[in-house]
Amino acid sequence: MARTISRLLNNIVLGPDRILNKALKTCGLLIAPWLTDIARAYFIIGYYLRLKRAIITFVLHKEDKADYLLLGSYRPIALENTLSKILERVIADHIADTAKEYALLL
Repeated sequence: MARTISRLLNNIVLGPDRILNKALKTCGLLIAPWLTDIARAYFIIGYYLRLKRAIITFVLHKEDKADYLLLGSYRPIALENTLSKILERVIADHIADTAKEYALLL
């Protein structure tokens, strides 16, 4: 958990929970054990799926496009809960580590 928190980017737009990545990185080693316990509880009771629903998406148009009627002229931006992002990365890291351990990747 602490490794994942340390890799967060500092200057990004806040998600719906309005938690700054910089604040998490500053307190990362202190709060990592509690976040690990919270993550375990989320998975046991299935709350993680509710966190994933709390994503705000908005669309920005790309500069200097000839035709704004084309979908490629726009870029969707998704604002996700900070804790949800951390949990997602922890899961991805765990899957990658397990795959390496059992030589599942070519």
